[in-house]
Amino acid sequence: RLERLQRVVTKLQMESGLCEEQLNQADALLQADVRLLAAGKPPQKAAEVERDLDKADAMIRLLFNDVQTLKDGRHPQGEQMYRRVYRLHERLVSIRTEYNLRLKSGAPVTAVTAVTATSVVTSAQRRPEPEEAPLRYLQELLAWVEENQRRV
Repeated sequence: RLERLQRVVTKLQMESGLCEEQLNQADALLQADVRLLAAGKPPQKAAEVERDLDKADAMIRLLFNDVQTLKDGRHPQGEQMYRRVYRLHERLVSIRTEYNLRLKSGAPVTAVTAVTATSVVTSAQRRPEPEEAPLRYLQELLAWVEENQRRV
């Protein structure tokens, strides 16, 4: 049992490193696009930033599952691994918030999916209100938290 949990720790260490690299890449691309916007040019890497953030989000979800396995097995490194993954999640939230505020809110919305699953709005012509992108992101975060609570 302890050996299996130690393999989970090793996996968490390796994959959290990969996730950190993914976040570094997304942040670098985001900063490059922010500089372009500041120079009055359109962003070039917004889709790539969003893809990287989505990949990091998926990785973090899996990492939290592995952390839960450690905590359930009362592994001594469970709390340490939780803090490591939580810091990655905080960084993801920070980068995504900056992305939503600086890039996404100024670009036309092509498809907005309501997190409550009540409706899907598709519009290539309209621009989101300044507070709409952060609100939508908060709704996505809330749905993510609720989904993880159901899993636990």
